[in-house]
Amino acid sequence: MKTISLLGLLLVPFFAFGAESDVQAFFQSHCVKCHGEKKQKGKVRLDDPSRFDAELWTAIYDQLANQEMPPDDEPQPDAAEVEMMKKHVLALATEDQPATDPGFRRLNKREYGYTVRDLLGLKKGIFDPGESIYNEEVDEGFDTRARALIISNEMLLEYMGAAQKSLGHALFTDQTAKPDSETVQVKMNAMKGDGGSRYINNSKDHIIMRNGGRGEIYAGRKNRSMEGPGRYKITVTASAVDRDFYPIRFAPAQGPLVMGFGVAPHSGNSLSSQGTVHQTFQLKDEVEQTFEIESWIDRGHYPYFSFVNGPSKPITQIRANIRRGKLDKSFARKPFRGPGIKISALKIEGPFHDEWPPQSIKTTYDLDRIPDIKDPAMRAATVRRFATRAFRRYVSAEELEPYFAYLDEQFVETNDWHTSTVRTFAAMMASVDFLYLNEGQGELDAYALANRLSYFLTSSMPDGQLFALAKSGQIKDEEVFRSQVLRLLNDPRSRRFTDSFADQWLSLDTLGSMPPDGKNPAFREYYRANLESAMLEETRLFFSHLLKENRSVREFINSDYSFVNRGLASLYGIPFTGGNDLVKVSLPKNSNRGGLLGHASILTLTSNGVETSPVTRGHWVLDEFLGTPPPPAPKEVPALVPDLRGLLTVRDQLEKHRSDAACMECHRRMDPPGLALESFDPIGRFRTRYSKTQKVTTDSNFLGQDFADVNGLKDILLAQLRPFSRNLIIKIAEYAKGRELNLADFETVEAILERASQNDFRLHDMIVDLATSELMTHR
Repeated sequence: MKTISLLGLLLVPFFAFGAESDVQAFFQSHCVKCHGEKKQKGKVRLDDPSRFDAELWTAIYDQLANQEMPPDDEPQPDAAEVEMMKKHVLALATEDQPATDPGFRRLNKREYGYTVRDLLGLKKGIFDPGESIYNEEVDEGFDTRARALIISNEMLLEYMGAAQKSLGHALFTDQTAKPDSETVQVKMNAMKGDGGSRYINNSKDHIIMRNGGRGEIYAGRKNRSMEGPGRYKITVTASAVDRDFYPIRFAPAQGPLVMGFGVAPHSGNSLSSQGTVHQTFQLKDEVEQTFEIESWIDRGHYPYFSFVNGPSKPITQIRANIRRGKLDKSFARKPFRGPGIKISALKIEGPFHDEWPPQSIKTTYDLDRIPDIKDPAMRAATVRRFATRAFRRYVSAEELEPYFAYLDEQFVETNDWHTSTVRTFAAMMASVDFLYLNEGQGELDAYALANRLSYFLTSSMPDGQLFALAKSGQIKDEEVFRSQVLRLLNDPRSRRFTDSFADQWLSLDTLGSMPPDGKNPAFREYYRANLESAMLEETRLFFSHLLKENRSVREFINSDYSFVNRGLASLYGIPFTGGNDLVKVSLPKNSNRGGLLGHASILTLTSNGVETSPVTRGHWVLDEFLGTPPPPAPKEVPALVPDLRGLLTVRDQLEKHRSDAACMECHRRMDPPGLALESFDPIGRFRTRYSKTQKVTTDSNFLGQDFADVNGLKDILLAQLRPFSRNLIIKIAEYAKGRELNLADFETVEAILERASQNDFRLHDMIVDLATSELMTHR
């Protein structure tokens, strides 16, 4: 490990950080008691600064900047001493800059999908360009971290297959004439159903589906999948039937039966696993209605219909009611005839194209017409244009030679220039030049800078304007670059950044990994109101709102508003007159829902679906929310085991656990925020008791200050806004750069933080400042 010498101190003016004796005195006064020759907590020794390595100096800096050390119960250094030590460390970093990761990282799966869609002009439909690519396994940090984005021979084969499939969607024809649309009147006896033969009834003039869940009905003809992408018109005649056939009620217990229209890919024998419902229709009992639907359908996909609010397991309900004596035993042997969606006519018309050639062909070829690739000059120009866009930079003639040779080889094999061109494009899309961002070291060049900004804020390749500025070199002009930062932040595609960053910063991507028990009556609301998706969207909208409206990051800690729908409002116990769409609402005065710590998404993902743990929630607050993770628990210390007998309260169990000296130091900071959040149950509902015999208590002490409840904890955190903001800047920078920040980066972080402190730490301004700083323009 690299050691940083203190000789660099002699090159830095005294006033920058203080004399060497001052530094030594600081450690003697505030550190050596616990980290000296005789006693070394955490196996850290701080009595001889000349032996510190870069990793230890970084840890010291983080502890001081985040106000984690010295401990709350020890004498604290004054502000001047802390600033002296921080400047000292930054000065050392300037003299001995640690090496950074190589500026060479693979596109992650998320970025790959967006890039392919933008490169090929594919409409946002059901087809996912990255569906066959493995998910990244990022153990720590963000999915942009270069060190974690490895590649293998198997993955290269996946990328080649994915590229060929994507190009098949984009360049689905080489015909210059616009194809004719056709009309297919689907015969009812040819309709198919997926979801169990017991629940599908066919006849000559209709088909009925009687179960909900993942079932669907669709045109059963061999060519039900669309041969070409385009806009299609679907006309369907449907009704709700057999609502009252049984003496008991099946779902839906009240209200109309709902028919869903969706689109799904036809891949082998899998007919419904990846379908997505696009529209829903309320049906009348025993009255036929005709609906017209227009939808974009990708090549190789088909339209289907489903029973959205139908019973998922009606046979279970039948057997239960037979046991209760409400139904005769014969009902278990008969075909199910509960409420159903009856379709008696289906017509499919299309494809319709509003323009020709379609956008995918024009975008892929970067031309407003289909090129005559039989012509050598046109063929060469086509390959050159595609390579420039695919590699996102200038491409030399020498680099193109292997691809021209490959194109000729493919023509010898296929005797078809269109097929050969598609294969050549696929080879480019499976190359290192497409799959990787190459940033080098030091200051980024024009193309690398355009790519850095675009992947930061849109998770995709530069658009035409950014690419043109990179080609001309104007992107390097500070004012021009700043204007592009503002433009992309205002672009709807910036939701890709806000959603992705919020998901990973706050661990929202783990929401649903340990869902509550659906059989427990206390948690049925979670499923009945589809709360999981609403919880996720509330937090995503909240982050996006702060950025768009340039609100202070203090609102992450506490706010007087949030975004809810009917289900969330009911869970939170706040007045609401809206429906299923999330809208911004003002929270009642002194509400405990203000800020992220009151969001059900956070409270649910930090639970295990059965019970809550102050340790788990406290760890989340320190690690994800504040960016100050506690060290791993010592191996010799047993885990905290819940008292299943209910004799000890949660607080009693924690006190017993941390009576071990090895546990105390971590739990001193970790438990208090977790205890504050004990006023919320495993799905984020407010509570005052665990049971009839156990009350919830939330008072504790954090950072040397007492608090009574979660709002008291928020007040303490608001008073410590500078460390919170610093960690947020670091997190966003690491997401954008694809690597951890090091000591050499922290001087820029401190400058951004100082400017933010003079403007109430407003999020939009903070991100613009970060994006135009050396953190963005250098590797």
